[in-house]
Amino acid sequence: MITNTERHFISYWTEQKSGPRWKYYLLFCTAWSVVSFLVIFFLTKLFTNLWETGGANLIYVLIGISIVIGVLSTHFTYVSNERKLHKLLAKDKEELHKN
Repeated sequence: MITNTERHFISYWTEQKSGPRWKYYLLFCTAWSVVSFLVIFFLTKLFTNLWETGGANLIYVLIGISIVIGVLSTHFTYVSNERKLHKLLAKDKEELHKN
């Protein structure tokens, strides 16, 4: 039997992926890139002296790392949510056939 949480996830995820895939990726890659940049920036500022030795080029390295993190986290989230959705739909379909 599918729980209310699982039903909520199914409705949430079908709504999230209702539009084109590239729009989802664009939105969440941008969001995760900004978040990861801020985290990395403040952690390097707080715990290292890279800003004295790295100079102005360090900001470009951090931007590149943040973009990679944003793309990877978006892709892994999308793939794992798709797997979860298909598993829940198969579970629901199996329960319907039993009844």
